[in-house]
Amino acid sequence: MIQLSNDSISPDLSQQIKNLTEEVEAFRETPLDKIALEKLREHFRTHHIFHSTGIEGNRLTLQETSLVLKEGIDISGKPLKDSIEVKNLGIAFDFLYELAQEDVEISENYLEQVHKLIIGDDDSLSPGNYRNIGVIITGSEHTPPEPFEVPIKMRELFDWIKANEGQNPIITAAVAHHEMVKIHPFKDGNGRTARLLLNLILLKAGYPICNIKRTERPDYYNALGLADEGEYEPIIEVVTNNCTSLFEEYTRVRDESNRLKDWAKRIGAKDSQQRLSKLKTEFELWLNKVNQIKLEFKQVVSIIDENIESHYVSFYEYPQITFDKYQQLKEKGIAPSTNFFSIRFHNNDTNRIVSTLMFRFFRSNNKYPKTPNAIPLELNIFNSEQNDFKFIGYSEFSGKISLRAFYVSDKGDIVVRYANSNDANPNWEKDHDNEKLANVVQTFFERVFESILGIK
Repeated sequence: MIQLSNDSISPDLSQQIKNLTEEVEAFRETPLDKIALEKLREHFRTHHIFHSTGIEGNRLTLQETSLVLKEGIDISGKPLKDSIEVKNLGIAFDFLYELAQEDVEISENYLEQVHKLIIGDDDSLSPGNYRNIGVIITGSEHTPPEPFEVPIKMRELFDWIKANEGQNPIITAAVAHHEMVKIHPFKDGNGRTARLLLNLILLKAGYPICNIKRTERPDYYNALGLADEGEYEPIIEVVTNNCTSLFEEYTRVRDESNRLKDWAKRIGAKDSQQRLSKLKTEFELWLNKVNQIKLEFKQVVSIIDENIESHYVSFYEYPQITFDKYQQLKEKGIAPSTNFFSIRFHNNDTNRIVSTLMFRFFRSNNKYPKTPNAIPLELNIFNSEQNDFKFIGYSEFSGKISLRAFYVSDKGDIVVRYANSNDANPNWEKDHDNEKLANVVQTFFERVFESILGIK
């Protein structure tokens, strides 16, 4: 059976396993909440199934795998077998996860049930039953035992797992996983089943799962081949590295969860997690809209600079607006460092900066009484004499450059705000769908050329 000597694992790998064990034990002192655990489970489930089936040749992408698992649909243009494999492994993973939460002993019976779920309804592959034929592992020099030896070898494997419950779970899981692959007890699905056995041992011990990536397939198969010869360190190292990598996701989610709790306390909302998710989606949609504005200006600046000789035009992007700043802007109308982008005009003859136009996020409730949630992207112009940026409405170019601001409406539309000569109604607005954004920007630059640069 399995022989592990004291020198089977190098001091460096032993220390790495020890470090991870200490981190996992410390992590248990501040466990994740149920929702964060569910998020992790869904994340690991999708990625494990994507990579585990991919190692066996499945061609679905990560996005397609996620779609099959969530929606239960088959991916058109890909073999039906690939979608079925993903669905079956998803069901098996859920069964495995339930087993990990229960106080039950890992047994052959449970492994056979896992295999039956993986194989599904294909009776030709004897789902849940050990093989009755000889097999050859493609690409391996190892020949699995004869069919009559399989039940004996599998009983020995589970006896060994039970006898090594006191061993570090990473080592036990890695070696047990290899031994099952080596026995190759089923006609098909041995790799997928063995990787679930590996993760069942880890999960029951409170460790993160091992998600061996499809890109690691050559190193993974090489490690299994070396273990066939009694050299177990490579496969233990593969498992250790992957567990360590996924444990980092645990700590990241925990930190994110703690930040979420702090935020929830500040706003006093019982449904804070659901609301935060909604706000973040809203933020992403808003950021996408305002980035459209920035990219339109950036493109025009690039084209202008290539075609005029009297001036050099530069474009500068400030650090991206964060979700926290978005919240401050939405709630208060103001936040520190909310400059979005600026455009600078240099006179090539005098080598002096003629003007700098900057767009920043700022809301005056007096100017936006009907749109309390609007976050205006206001135009400001640099006043060289006062050495300061001023809202263009207060500058000498107020009557020459009609564009004042942009904002995203509650419906998700980009609204353009202009100056109006009517003092009773100093501002008027247009939805950019009725006036294309490119036209808005080009008209703006024409006004700038004429009023500031004298290019008519």
